[in-house]
Amino acid sequence: MILYGLVSFVFLTAYVWRFSFVWEFLFSVTHYIIGLLAILAFGLNFTYKMDKKHGAKLKRYVWISIMQLIIIWVVSNPIRTWQIESSKNKAGQIIESLETYKMQNDSYPASLAELDNKLNLDLPKRTNIGTKYLYTPYSDENYSLAFTSYYGYMASYYNEQGEWGFTD
Repeated sequence: MILYGLVSFVFLTAYVWRFSFVWEFLFSVTHYIIGLLAILAFGLNFTYKMDKKHGAKLKRYVWISIMQLIIIWVVSNPIRTWQIESSKNKAGQIIESLETYKMQNDSYPASLAELDNKLNLDLPKRTNIGTKYLYTPYSDENYSLAFTSYYGYMASYYNEQGEWGFTD
């Protein structure tokens, strides 16, 4: 039962993590939640019948998975919030370097690689959730810095507004 619990926990965590970045799974992320709950309900019903027919005790395995899923969902929201805020803080290093570059060169760099090379810095390339920072300079001397967040949302910082926004 311990081995099942460990394998089940790893599988469910990977499943939830994978679909945390997909907004359109068939029609929306809601379908993955409903689908997973339907599979677990089917499993509970199936194991209940097997337990009754053969005197087995399979039902507790499905209950272990259900409890693990609830724990993963409860814990994932605070972790998701922390990771997004922490990724925005890491992006602050890039934003500060972009402003330093502009003060020294009267314009923003064409890429983050140019920023790294000119200022001889080791700026973060990826967020805490593993997605890349995307830098886009505009011809009007503005830029955006963005990264893909959970559920397909794009977190974007526009220097002209000086704040982060989220779009899907």
